[in-house]
Amino acid sequence: MSPHDLRLARLTSLMTAVLVMPVSSLACGPDFPNRLLLDRHNTLLYMPEGNFAFETHRLLAVDPQLPLWKAPPPETAPKPMPQSPQERMIGQMRASKTIEEANAVDTQGLPEAARLYTLGAVAFAAEDPRATEYFQQVLDLPAAEQGDWRLRALYSLGRIEMDDRGTPENTYGSTAPAVQHPEKAQLDKAITTFQQVIDQVKSGAADPDQLALSSLGQQARIHLWQGEIAQAARLYAQQAAQGDSDGSLSLQYVSSYLINPEHLNALKQAIHDPLVQQLVTIELFARSSNLQMSDGTGESAKQSIERILTLLNESVESGFAGSDRLAALAYRSGQYPMAASLLKNAGDSGLAWWLRAKMALRDGNVEVATAAYAKAAAAFPTDEDWGQQRDDDYVPEVIMPDCRIAGEQAILALNRGDYLQAMELMYRGKDNYWADIADIAERVLTIDELKSFVDKHAPAVPLQPAKPGEYNYQQRQRSQLRELLARRMMRAGRYQEAVNYFDLPDSRQAAQEFIAQLKAAQDKAGSKEVRAKAYYQAAVLLREQGLEFTGYEMTPDYAIYGAGYSYLGDAFDTRDLQHKSWISAAEAARAAKSLPAVDDRFLHYRWQAVALAKKAADLLPAKSQAYAAVLCNAASWVIARDAKTGRALYQRYIKNGTQYDWSSRFGYDCPAPEF
Repeated sequence: MSPHDLRLARLTSLMTAVLVMPVSSLACGPDFPNRLLLDRHNTLLYMPEGNFAFETHRLLAVDPQLPLWKAPPPETAPKPMPQSPQERMIGQMRASKTIEEANAVDTQGLPEAARLYTLGAVAFAAEDPRATEYFQQVLDLPAAEQGDWRLRALYSLGRIEMDDRGTPENTYGSTAPAVQHPEKAQLDKAITTFQQVIDQVKSGAADPDQLALSSLGQQARIHLWQGEIAQAARLYAQQAAQGDSDGSLSLQYVSSYLINPEHLNALKQAIHDPLVQQLVTIELFARSSNLQMSDGTGESAKQSIERILTLLNESVESGFAGSDRLAALAYRSGQYPMAASLLKNAGDSGLAWWLRAKMALRDGNVEVATAAYAKAAAAFPTDEDWGQQRDDDYVPEVIMPDCRIAGEQAILALNRGDYLQAMELMYRGKDNYWADIADIAERVLTIDELKSFVDKHAPAVPLQPAKPGEYNYQQRQRSQLRELLARRMMRAGRYQEAVNYFDLPDSRQAAQEFIAQLKAAQDKAGSKEVRAKAYYQAAVLLREQGLEFTGYEMTPDYAIYGAGYSYLGDAFDTRDLQHKSWISAAEAARAAKSLPAVDDRFLHYRWQAVALAKKAADLLPAKSQAYAAVLCNAASWVIARDAKTGRALYQRYIKNGTQYDWSSRFGYDCPAPEF
């Protein structure tokens, strides 16, 4: 029987809810790179939000007697598969509108349990009360004949007993009339039926449809109807622990309900349960930025968080399992004394040490913070992922605590002048922090320091073509770093070394051609015409492909976005910072020295191309077409951004050159030079 035929047996246990989520307007353009170095003070003191789904999946331990959730395979183009005779029979029965139509289908060869269950499913869909009889008949068959249909029949009986027809219920914020649920005795009967499903799976019954996990959710749903929030939360938490995302989504509904100011009494009744305490804590720890409050109370999100924090702090006992999360919530809410108090009993979790590091930095104790960061880094698993978050400017960041902590450690390493260690730490952040890696590699390390780092961490290896759907961040990061070093070497005139570090064939070829043209131009044995042409060809290469073989990854060229943007922020510009920059004088001096000595501006290599073109003109007869065309083209490369240089080139042409038909369009419409 295909999974699509089991809609009756496998429905989500999530209590249908309308969760109000804020919609942020997207900024124009792509997502800009996340930057830890742009505002180091805030980076060090800010505590990222957690991830609700990640947190809820570890509220309870996995029950080894229950199955782990298996996600359905990803949808692909379906291949036509011939149906078995039994599948065709069931499909014909399920397409029926009434039991009578379903009974008329020829079911010779179909197991009796399958026939009875399918009749019950048709009756259930038609709201025919005979559905109960058919499901019960499945259970009355000899055990050897029931097969997988037994669990399906039990689960479906539970749905009938709780009157679950798959219809939406009134939800948070809804003005629809409340759904009328069965009496308590009938709901208790449904809980017992779902428990039979769970118990039989724990005893070894096969559960291909994962109905034991759905039964946990259905039981929790009934407890919610009866106002028993703590019991419901525990069942949903077990469902989530087994990997079922329905459990996590349902917990999100429960936690959203509890933090609503209109449900303060419900929160006060449930808050003494340790699991509810953890649930409310992680709701605010992971989703406080999404907090939406009812308009009727007049209470702001900040006021609500402070009130709930007070309730939690008064309710939890020493050693509370969520002390580190609660302390982080208190810290993010500005309740620093509460955070410090909670940290005393928060244990040695990675989050607790991360928070201790930030608290030490707030107190100005860098030495204590450095030690705490080291313990935090050692405590977090390298693959822990809190998902994507966005800051106030809507810049995205995938929070992987291990990588983020390494980035914050890098800031402290920079501040104490340990530049190579800072590079090693930031490099651990994968391509999530490529902009910061580039800033250190390009502006802080010397070329020789960077070369040593690249030789150790990004050695030359053949590029491997990516497989469909595969993203090799390690290969990309290694290649990006080698290209950055090669471009630095080109800017420093270390041409032959640079060629060996270009990973991309196009960049290497352009660099080699530029080097060859420059060599020919500087060869005093060549004729003036040959040298002039070589200077001009080198200038054209620099103008057209300079970004690829000599441009800055960050300030001032921003090759990181193909020079699509002229400014993405300078990590070493402290003029607008209103607090400590964490940039030492030595680091600032290195950063300043690495910028272009002249024409420090966006697309700086264009002005270098102009300088080469002027050298070409120096070697040409002033009255020749080539002289005029070289100056005209050189002006066209910068005139839109630098009218002064454009005018100077025009004045040189007017003073020395010959007038042509195109002279009136000088700098805008230029012919190719005729050498």
